[in-house]
Amino acid sequence: MDKNKVQEIDQAVGQHFQPDFWARMQGKLLYRADEGLVSSEEIEHITAKLLSSGFYPHVERKNGEFLLFIIPQNRTKKTTKLWLNILLFVVTIFTTMTAGAMLAGKDFFQDFSLIIYGWKYSFAVLAILTSHEMGHYIAARWHKIKVTLPYYIPLFLPGFHFGTMGAFIKLKSPIPNRRGLLDVGVAGPLAGFVLSLIFLSIGFATLPNFEGIVAYVETIHPWDMQGGVNIILGKSLLFSFFNDVIGGGRLPMNEVYHFPFIFAGWIGILVTAINLIPIGQLDGGHILYSLIGDKARKVGLISFFALFILNLYLLVEFLSAIWVLWIILILILIRFRHPPTMNDAIELTPLRRYLGWLCLFIFAICFIPMPLHIQ
Repeated sequence: MDKNKVQEIDQAVGQHFQPDFWARMQGKLLYRADEGLVSSEEIEHITAKLLSSGFYPHVERKNGEFLLFIIPQNRTKKTTKLWLNILLFVVTIFTTMTAGAMLAGKDFFQDFSLIIYGWKYSFAVLAILTSHEMGHYIAARWHKIKVTLPYYIPLFLPGFHFGTMGAFIKLKSPIPNRRGLLDVGVAGPLAGFVLSLIFLSIGFATLPNFEGIVAYVETIHPWDMQGGVNIILGKSLLFSFFNDVIGGGRLPMNEVYHFPFIFAGWIGILVTAINLIPIGQLDGGHILYSLIGDKARKVGLISFFALFILNLYLLVEFLSAIWVLWIILILILIRFRHPPTMNDAIELTPLRRYLGWLCLFIFAICFIPMPLHIQ
């Protein structure tokens, strides 16, 4: 690193941290400060200043000292592929429209104009997914974390499907501290959860009486349909409240997907629950690590074991392997250990702790043990 950059860093940290000259002789930038001489607020200010100047500061607490490591950012600018985000979003609009039209009983293969009947479902499910991902995006940008716009994953199948496999964003720089990690972790699930509640509320507020439900379903297929595939959706505690209490239990779970706002809300709370599973680098794993640090790994292992036992039970009782894919993804990609932030020493504020535990409560009321099964 050139001398001007080193001097810039020395000026930023010099009043609080002293350089480790032995490390500097080895070509590393390491600064030390006595734990009692610098506050968490001062460290947060220093790290924010260094980030804005183009450096990644990493703080560790060891033997009564704060150790501040400086890593230069990679300033190579890569061409942004905004066209890919737009293309995937447009294709996902199409695939969710086709899914919504099929769920409404419209054969758009015979008349393509019938695809318009899928707009309600497409609008609702994409609003929920977009609010989730933009919650992450805005929180990341607030903490000056480099991040991509959402990538949507379209899905098109001739039979029952959601029209999408979700969306994701990519973080392109480290998380500065536990506050930033928690903010990014909670913003997505909370935003998606609120939108899901809105669409569930609208759906059940406009749901007709039982006779009206039967009449509508019979425009799609016979009410007492014999033979064929009967797909039954599962209930979470939250959906049970909406369906059984607010809706009076008049909407059978094997007909939910014919009502676009209700079905989109059901998908929204399912996606929220999956993302909030407290394992590894899922949103729930981010949140739990922010709250309890390295102990989150033990909770993640317990959660994984519980998920494995649940799927074993479903396999024996219902021949359902509904969670097998997620079990594989956790073992191969998501894993259990959460990497530290650049500064784990900065404590969470009381409000952030409240929001973190609130999200884990939301996971409990949104989780669906068996999301769907076929009779």
